[in-house]
Amino acid sequence: MSQISENSLKDKSILIIDDQKSFQKLLKGMLVQLGANNISFYDSGEAALNKIEKDSVDIVFIDYNLGQGRNGKQFLEELKYLNKLSRHSISILVTGESTRSVVLSVLEIEPDDYLIKPFSSGMLKTRLNKLSAKKKLFYHANQAIEDGQLALAAEQYLEISKKGARNAQFCFKRACQVYFDLGENQKAFDLLNSVLESARPTWALTYLAQACLYLTKYDQAIRICDELLGQNRFNIDALDIKALCLNQLNQGKESLFLIEQSCSISPHSFARQRTFAEIAQANNDLDALVKAQNTLLAMSKGTAFAHIDYQFNYIRAMFSQLNNANSKHEKSELTSQIKSSLRQAQSDPTVVEEPILFNEFNTFCEARLSVSEGEYLTAKKIIAPLTAEQSLSHSILPDSIMTLFDLGEFDDANAQLEKYQSSKQSNSQVLAQLHSRNDDLASKQSEFQQHNSKGIELYKQGNFQDAIVQFEMALKHAPMNTGSALNLLQALLQLLPRASQAADVILEKCQSNFVLVDGMALPPQHAKRLEDLKFEYNKLAKLYYQES
Repeated sequence: MSQISENSLKDKSILIIDDQKSFQKLLKGMLVQLGANNISFYDSGEAALNKIEKDSVDIVFIDYNLGQGRNGKQFLEELKYLNKLSRHSISILVTGESTRSVVLSVLEIEPDDYLIKPFSSGMLKTRLNKLSAKKKLFYHANQAIEDGQLALAAEQYLEISKKGARNAQFCFKRACQVYFDLGENQKAFDLLNSVLESARPTWALTYLAQACLYLTKYDQAIRICDELLGQNRFNIDALDIKALCLNQLNQGKESLFLIEQSCSISPHSFARQRTFAEIAQANNDLDALVKAQNTLLAMSKGTAFAHIDYQFNYIRAMFSQLNNANSKHEKSELTSQIKSSLRQAQSDPTVVEEPILFNEFNTFCEARLSVSEGEYLTAKKIIAPLTAEQSLSHSILPDSIMTLFDLGEFDDANAQLEKYQSSKQSNSQVLAQLHSRNDDLASKQSEFQQHNSKGIELYKQGNFQDAIVQFEMALKHAPMNTGSALNLLQALLQLLPRASQAADVILEKCQSNFVLVDGMALPPQHAKRLEDLKFEYNKLAKLYYQES
C-alpha cells in the first residue's frame, strides 16, 4: 500500500467545502502537515461548483451541514448526477453528527469515505492512505466506466476480485452496479447467488432483492427484504425495494406505508421521492402525490436538478385533487392554492428562463380552472390560440390533453395522448395521471360515443328529428365537442326547411351551437364543414325571415 508522505499530497488539488472557518483552518493544518500545498476553501456547494466545473479536483471534503440551501449530501449527489467528479477523485463527507438518520443519509450517496468530527490527524492520514491505495488498484476499471466501456469495467472488477479476499466484496458490488446499469440483471442475479453461497453480507442481499425486482421475481425480493428488515428495521434500501414490489403486486396501502417510512428516515433523496410519487400515483393517493411533488420541487430549487417540470408536476398533482374534490369548500381551497402556486412560480429561475413554455402551461391551467367552475365555453376560447398553432411543446402536451378531456374533445385528446405515449420523452408519472383521467372519463366517453354514433346512423336514415335528440344527448356528456356540435348543426339545418312553427326554435338552436365552434381552431375537415354549414344557415335564415 502506498503511504501518505510529506510529499504525496503535494500539488494535489484539494477542496474543503464547509461554512465554518474554524474547521477550514483546522483541516487545512492537518493537510499541510501531510504535504498539501494546493487547498481551496468554499463555504457552500454553489460557490464550489464553479471551481469543480473549471478544474480537476483530486480530493474534496464536504461538510454535511452547509447552513442554508442544500446540505453536503445533496451537493455530492448533484456532483455525481452531473458527472462533475472524476472516478479517480476522492470524495469525503464530514459530519459532526453521528445519529442514525445522518449516517444512513451519508452512506446512501456512497462517498469514498466519511469522517465524524472530531477526528485526529492520524485518522485522516490512515483514511487517505487507504483511499489512495484503492483508487490506484481500481484505476483501470474506473477509467473504463468514465470511457463508457461498462462491460470492460465489469470484467476488470471481477478480475481484481481474484487477487485477494480483501477487495473481493467491493469488486462484486461494483460489478453488480455495472450489470444493473447495462440492464444485465440476470448476470447480477447469478453473481449475487454465487457470492451468497459462502456468506450473507447485507449489501449482497440488498442487491439480490434489487435484481429480483428488476427480473419481476417480486415474492423472492420481498422475502429477502423481510430478512434484511429483520436484521435492521431502518434498512431504507430494503424498505424501498419491498414497497416497489408490493406496488407491482397491487398491495398499494402497504406499499405506500413502507415508502413513506423510508422517506421519513432519509428524506433528501430525489430517487426516493420520485418513487414515493410513483407509488402514490399508482394508488390514486392524491394527498401523498401532492406531498411528494411538493418535496421534489422544494429539493430541486437552487440545484442542478432544478427544472421547470417540477413546477408543472406539483400543480398537475393539485389539479388531480381538484378533479376529485367533493365539496365546494374543498374546490375553492384547491383553486386558491393552484392560483397561488402559479403566481409564485413566475419568479422561479426555471420559469424565468422559459417564459414562453410557462405561459403556455399557465394558459391551459386557466382553462382547466374555468372548466372546474363550469365555464366550458370560456375554457375553449382560452386555449383556442394555442390549439390553432398545432406546435405545442412536448412538455405542455399533458396539459393540453387534460384540458381537451375536460372539454369533451375526446378524439383530439386521445390522439395527443397517443402521440405523448409514443414519445421517448414522455414522463411515466405524468402518463399515469393522463391514463387515470382517461379512465375516470371512460363511462362519459362511452355514453358520448353511443349517442353520437346513433345520431349519425339516424341522420343517414333521414330521421333528422331523432338524430337531433341523440346529438343533444351526446353534447350533455361532452358539452364542447366540436364534431358533435357540427353534427347537430347539420341535422338542424336539414330539419329547418321541413319545419313550420318550430323554425324559430331551430334557428335559435343553430345560433347557440355556432357559438361552440366559431373562432375555434379546427382541423381542415371541420373548418370546411363549418364554412358550408354557415353558408347553408345564412341562406335558410334569410328565406325564413323573408317569409315571416
